[in-house]
Amino acid sequence: MSPIVAGAVLFSAALHAAWNALLRGSGDRRKAAGWIGLATFLSCAPLLPFVGPPANAWAYVLTSSALHIVYLRLLASAYENSDLSFAYPIARGSSPLLVALGGAILASERLSYGSLAGIALVSGGILLIGLEAKKLNRQALISALSVGVVIALYTVVDGLGARRCASSAQYNVWCFSIYGAFVAIQSLRIERDRGPLSELRANLPALLSGVASVVAYSIVTWAMVRAQMGLVSALRETSSLFATVIGVVWLKERATPLRIAGCLSMVLGATCFAIR
Repeated sequence: MSPIVAGAVLFSAALHAAWNALLRGSGDRRKAAGWIGLATFLSCAPLLPFVGPPANAWAYVLTSSALHIVYLRLLASAYENSDLSFAYPIARGSSPLLVALGGAILASERLSYGSLAGIALVSGGILLIGLEAKKLNRQALISALSVGVVIALYTVVDGLGARRCASSAQYNVWCFSIYGAFVAIQSLRIERDRGPLSELRANLPALLSGVASVVAYSIVTWAMVRAQMGLVSALRETSSLFATVIGVVWLKERATPLRIAGCLSMVLGATCFAIR
């Protein structure tokens, strides 16, 4: 992985952690998810005439859109049941190994031992941050793990789909437009009697989260065209490091030795990618 690609993915990780913190900090997270969908649609739909249809990737676009809809709903549910610093690491840490496996099976991607060690260290560090909770909430754990499985599925689908398109931008614009429109329409129908447009200011954080999610994930799909999916996924999941800091500083969640150890494991794993 080149330094430019790695730097871009790390920036995406920080941005991803920030918009998840905005979603976790909102009062009504399910409604906020709908506003995120609206923002993604408004960000991408105007670009549709300029990128053209993804002739060779419609199956990937439609599958990814469906998976992202499921992801956003599951994510909102996970944040209803637990802290950001628990749900986020579990969801993100359970996906890189699955993505690496999917890349090996479906795209014949072979990883070096150093890369595999890096993926294991990043995933282990992320899971360590989440699983250090003294009282393990089974419902919260299952909810977060479900998010992780969906993340792995749409990451592999998107890595394969973006490689079949004229550009990753073409792929992203169509995916975000379709799933954003669906989520937004569903949300507006629920809020119609209460005048959703009048709540624009109150839901500004969710709208900003939607725009940030478009930028963050567009970087990831761009990177997966240029590097192996497993490496990109693992490096992206260092966003848990940023999420932990945000959770402690902004949301006043508790820092513990195990969370610190998890962060160090992620840093060591990322270093493995650089020296492999």
